[in-house]
Amino acid sequence: MIKRIMKSALLAGVLTAASVSTASAAPARGWELPAMSVPAAHTISQGEGVTVAVVDTGIRTGHPVLKGRATEGPDFLQANDKSESWYGEHGTAMASSVLDIAPKAKILGLRVIRDEDDPNYQGGKMSNPDALSQAIIYATDHGADVISMSIGSRTLLNSYDEKALKAIDYALSKGVVLLGAVGNLGDKSEGGDNAISYPSAYPGVITVAASTPDGSRASFSSVHSYVDIAAPGVAIYEADYRSSGRTSGEGTSTACALAAGVSALIVSKYPDLAPRQVEKVLEETASHASRGYSAETGYGVINAKAALQAAAKLTPEKKVAIGDTGTGLHFGPGDDGTPKTYSQGVDFFKVGLAAVGSLTTLLFMLGGFWLFKSGRRLQRQGPGGGGPGGSVAYPQYGQQPALPQQNPYQQPTPPSGQWPPYQ
Repeated sequence: MIKRIMKSALLAGVLTAASVSTASAAPARGWELPAMSVPAAHTISQGEGVTVAVVDTGIRTGHPVLKGRATEGPDFLQANDKSESWYGEHGTAMASSVLDIAPKAKILGLRVIRDEDDPNYQGGKMSNPDALSQAIIYATDHGADVISMSIGSRTLLNSYDEKALKAIDYALSKGVVLLGAVGNLGDKSEGGDNAISYPSAYPGVITVAASTPDGSRASFSSVHSYVDIAAPGVAIYEADYRSSGRTSGEGTSTACALAAGVSALIVSKYPDLAPRQVEKVLEETASHASRGYSAETGYGVINAKAALQAAAKLTPEKKVAIGDTGTGLHFGPGDDGTPKTYSQGVDFFKVGLAAVGSLTTLLFMLGGFWLFKSGRRLQRQGPGGGGPGGSVAYPQYGQQPALPQQNPYQQPTPPSGQWPPYQ
């Protein structure tokens, strides 16, 4: 059964898991590792000494894929349901994807949203609206080096939250790398509306799109000008919360978790780099960085080995929070390379439709004006058609009365006293 979380319209302040799963035909198992040059990267780093906070639905620390490498922090929903069968479905899968890339890293699970199978799911609505900001601050204060957020908001307007932004700012100032899934609303044929999603849209968050084996955008992956990079997001075998094994899944959630794993490799090897420097090497070494930026996949699919090699050449920069003196266009000192604006191109069908509509409206307006003027002219002419007062009033318009017509068969009237007229 296909599950597309984030698909239905939700209420303001709602966060949902940004992943989907599928049982359709898929590429070879484990294709994502060579696609990101992970085996080669493992000769340089495996994530030693790094803690990745998975801000999600909670995790099952006893799952064989996570066991011994994961701990769980507070439940920011303040619930008491860890023993339930559905607990930690999405979060456990995301944690396993991080560890597949960074096998020697540690996971810190933090719950901020409910799983879809949770009876209290309520479309993803949070019982604690401050859960995300609280989790980010907690992760920062408890040793997290990377924060992975495979979650996203869905609202009719937006779900920008000042507290969440300040928490992200705080984490960046402490040198923590943050990543977010762009969302699964990019397929219009499946009802996607490509809505803006937070926290991935916040400045300072590395936004991750989902890619396919050929490096193109996965059809469900949302398209936005704040997308930074892409990572594999289809047919990824993740930990299955219902068993001790794995199951195939897809989504920008998975792509985000895999990208967080690559970030952990970089931070492990070069711990003094600022967050923006980690983003920089991910972008500059991505698959189509040399060809330029795309709102679909950012600078392209991550190349873990190339990113590590590029990181070796950098001099660590001072960690600067958003808004401080010396920051660049987005965050950190200097420009992070992301365009201020990005052209989405012209939809000529819509432009043509708008032009036809405008022309039609103009014709209706001109026709109405002509009818109005015609009505005023007829009103001035009056009921007889000859102007005010009828046809006898035409002299006022400068016309001369016509002479009476003489009947050619009628004799002229004789002068007085002459009758009958002379023949």
